[in-house]
Amino acid sequence: MPKSPIFVMPVDFAPEMEATVSAAVALAKHCSAELHLLEVVAPRAPLFLDDKRNTRSHPVMTKGDWSRLVDLVRPAEEGRLRIRAFAYRGDPTEIVPAYLLLAKSTLLVIGQHYGTAPWRRSARFVSTLSRVAPIPVLVLPRRQTSGATRSFSFRHIVSAVDFTIASAVTVRTVVDLSRRSGAKLTLVHALNDPQITYSGGEAVKVARNLQAQAAAVGARLRKKVPADIRIRVDEHVTTGDPHRAILGVASKVDADLIVMGVAPRSRFDEVLAGSTLRNVLRRATIPVLVLPVPAGAHKWLEQSDGLEITIPQKSTGRLRRELT
Repeated sequence: MPKSPIFVMPVDFAPEMEATVSAAVALAKHCSAELHLLEVVAPRAPLFLDDKRNTRSHPVMTKGDWSRLVDLVRPAEEGRLRIRAFAYRGDPTEIVPAYLLLAKSTLLVIGQHYGTAPWRRSARFVSTLSRVAPIPVLVLPRRQTSGATRSFSFRHIVSAVDFTIASAVTVRTVVDLSRRSGAKLTLVHALNDPQITYSGGEAVKVARNLQAQAAAVGARLRKKVPADIRIRVDEHVTTGDPHRAILGVASKVDADLIVMGVAPRSRFDEVLAGSTLRNVLRRATIPVLVLPVPAGAHKWLEQSDGLEITIPQKSTGRLRRELT
């Protein structure tokens, strides 16, 4: 009998934790998965007389009120859904990815504002975890009211595409999701917005160039989708901030899932250049499926970019002479 997939959800005992756990339980039930709840406790600072070498030997002391989940866990377990809970001490951005690998998990389910203070809700931790996780990450909004997440069946999926390897993985994933659920699919690409103000003939020329560029990008997007699929696929090419384009299109088409492929980035890089992922996660009102791709920043390889090599084979006669 094949082993059940394992979903992992970090918990921080925020006010909205019950709603997020309830959505994770529903997903695990639908997928016949085992659900692991993971509490990561901050490391205890050594006392003045403590031996720093023995700091790790102190037992992990859970700080969360696990009794809040009794009403959710008990009915789920009675319905033959296995739920396990663990507590570790350390940095969530290190502990969670390590646990995902050791547990051989298949999906990380996490709340939109995990790891941030109630008075300053942000997606800082979730954005970082989404980039370093070894598996897909499903980020649930603070107020989860979508029935789509509870049934894991979506009506309309929006996917961000920027013609990198991360986008190639994303398109492949969303096409598969759309085939399974019959959902519509909208691909979104944001062009660089010209910051210089033009007037008169120059403005008309710039507008025409943008229209031609958008048409070319739209045609390129269509070529990335397999021709044999029987689902509706639309392309939306816009200008401006990518995160605004993604969220704007998702709102316009009434999407119930956003899918994004991301590459690893340092925190300094995110602060310096900004982060589309973090901005989307911070403002999204629907679930976001994040696909971490180690080589995601590389351009989307085309068949025409490479050269197929025919490996020469030795002739039968020559091979016989060598053997004799």
